[in-house]
Parts: sequence; C-alpha cells; structure tokens
Amino acid sequence: MPLTFSDRILGLRAEIDRQLNKIELPAISTALTQPMRFSLIAKAKRLRPILLLLVGENLGATRQNLMPAALAIEILHTFTLVHDDIMDNDLFRRGQPTVHVKWNVNTAILTGDGLMALAFRILMQTKSDQLDRIGTEFSQAMLEICDGQAFDLAFEKCDVIDSDDYMNMIARKTGRLLGLACQLGALVAGAGPKIVNNLNLFGIELGQAFQIQDDLLELTADQEVMGKSLGSDFSAGKKTYPVVTTLNELAENQRAGFLSFLKANANNRRQIVRELAKHDSIRQTEAVIARLLQNARQRLQNLPTQLQDDLLDLMELIARRQS
Repeated sequence: MPLTFSDRILGLRAEIDRQLNKIELPAISTALTQPMRFSLIAKAKRLRPILLLLVGENLGATRQNLMPAALAIEILHTFTLVHDDIMDNDLFRRGQPTVHVKWNVNTAILTGDGLMALAFRILMQTKSDQLDRIGTEFSQAMLEICDGQAFDLAFEKCDVIDSDDYMNMIARKTGRLLGLACQLGALVAGAGPKIVNNLNLFGIELGQAFQIQDDLLELTADQEVMGKSLGSDFSAGKKTYPVVTTLNELAENQRAGFLSFLKANANNRRQIVRELAKHDSIRQTEAVIARLLQNARQRLQNLPTQLQDDLLDLMELIARRQS
C-alpha cells in the first residue's frame, strides 16, 4: 500500500532528526555543545528542510546530495529562533525552555553564533557545481532575515504601520528562509534560473502566509500545542497582522489606547480576539492568508506535475495546522 503524503512527511522529518542527531561538534567545549545540541534536537516541524528535499528530489537530485543543504537550513533556522527568543524574552520554544532561560543570555548569544557557524560548515559539504551560488544565496538570506528582524524591532515603537511595510518585513524575516529552501533544492538539482527564481517567490509567499497564520495562532492556539510562549507579542508591543489592520482603521487619537489595551490584556487572549473582531481584523487576516496561498499556488503552474502535487499537499497541511 503506497504511503500517504502525511506519512512521507513524517518519514522525512524522522530522517532529518536522525541526521541532526549524528552531527558532530568537535573541538568545542561542553559549555557550548550542550545548548547547541539542546536546540538542534528539540521536537520541531522541520518544514524548511522538508521543503528543500521535496523540491530537490522532484527535480532530480538525490537525497544524499540534498541532505547537507537541508540540515544547514534547519540549523540556520534554529539560530534565528535562539536569538529571536532573547529579543522577545520568550520562555518556551519547541515545547521546552528557551536557551536563555535554561542557561543564560550570554550562553544563548554564543549558542546562536555557534549554530550559524555550524550551518555554514554543513552547507559546504554539499556536492554541487553551484556551490558558490548556494553559499551566496545562503548568506544573502541571513542578511535579509536580520534586516527583517530589525524592522520588526523598529515597528514596536510605531503606533501605526503600513500593511505593505509589514508584508515586506515578514517576507524577509520568515518568507526568505522558505524561499531559500526552495532555491537550494532547485540549485542542487541543477534547475534553470527561471525555475529557481519562481520557487524562491513561491517560498516567500508561503512564508508570509505561514507568519500571518502564526499571528492568528498567537491569539487562538493552545500554548501546549504550539510549544512556545503565547501572548508575549502583545506585552512587548509587537505589531502582528491583525493588530496592524486594526491600528490602520482607528482614528489617530484611539491608537495609543488600543495599544495599552493589548499590553494590559496580554494574558487574556479571548478579550483581545473580541476586540479585534469588532474591527473585522480577524476576517481580514484570514482573507490575506488565503490570498497569499493562492498566489503561491499560481507559482507552481509550470513545474513538474509531481512537484506541483507535493507542494500543493504541503500547502494543505500548512493551511490546516494548529501549531
């Protein structure tokens, strides 16, 4: 009996977990290897390496050739989470204490730095005549992710944010890494520039939809299911998409009061949902997610049939997710 797509995803996730567990960290003290290992082996969706493997294998690359890039992109993602948790002062990530909580902030900074270095080390094991381009795209994505994080921090000080500016921020902070996963899978497979570029745009739009989903789940999900701190965005003054939408509809003299309301009710998400619903922000957010997913689907039209099918199935899993 053939495997279902969900079974295939679970198999890929298990293989990625096994490969992450096998990574050696030589010539590094246990003071650093312990938190690095702690971060890497935590239970996670592994969406980015799975996306890379689906793209690359469907375009003709072997899993063996793809795996270094797949592991590198997951390590890079983990680095961003460790540092993001410090900035947001989050207490939980992937169902366990964040690194700066379990150890301390200085250790968490060094852990993130170590993971970034490890990501490049693993990436350079990729066997491809496109290795220079792969390394360039990898480092460019890192710069854009940092830029997106800088915009996110700057937005905390703003009473109102243009929705296009918000979309640009999450395209960098979240979308770029999914775009990179698609790019690297295609590059290892030797795909042409048009396919590489189109898959990058697909990944960016999928990542934007994924981030705005997270914005909604921040309001509606169970913390145990999500495996990370919820409500911290509101207490920190972060502007998620539903908040951005509401702020843009409020009069200027109402915005400060609304932001104060969010901070005061950071632990009362039901109350926040009721207030956002009054301004139609929940419905508008759901509509934006649907539009982004539809845009991403249209990017797939000229790709091989099996790759289209796999990416559409993956999008369906993402659309239904609760964590």
